[in-house]
Amino acid sequence: MSVSVAAYRGRVRTAAFAGFLAVAALSASGVAHAEGDPTRGGASETYTNPEQCADQSEEFRFRFYYNSNYGGAWVNIGHSLPDLARLEPGGSYPGTYPMGFCDKGNGAGQNVANNAASAYNWYRGYCATVHYNSWYRGATDQIFPNNGTNLSATYNNNKSISFAAC
Repeated sequence: MSVSVAAYRGRVRTAAFAGFLAVAALSASGVAHAEGDPTRGGASETYTNPEQCADQSEEFRFRFYYNSNYGGAWVNIGHSLPDLARLEPGGSYPGTYPMGFCDKGNGAGQNVANNAASAYNWYRGYCATVHYNSWYRGATDQIFPNNGTNLSATYNNNKSISFAAC
């Protein structure tokens, strides 16, 4: 069965146009990039990750702030961390180290453990729980998806953070 060149070109144009429409429909529907899963990973993925101090991140969508009302230095968190004062990076980085606030404003370089006054959770499907003590113990402040707060029970007494689907 022979197909004319004109007919073949018409089919190719129709297929290409249909593909274009499908891509345009997906783009217009507002399909967002998938956010990271904070219930996976941990301190070793945090050690040298540039997302920790990025202005915006799909992987690290929780932020501690040094001051109340989301002010001062901040740091992005992307995983549950059992002790903000003793991260264990593993690999070629022996020992432990404290997580510090990024070099951006009042409190820059200070330890995050026992120094956060407010926090914001940009995760859409996960609740964050800030714990007074390490290993997810003691008093807590819970922060729901797309929400922030001045810490109360853990104000300047935050040692660990956990995430769960909610």
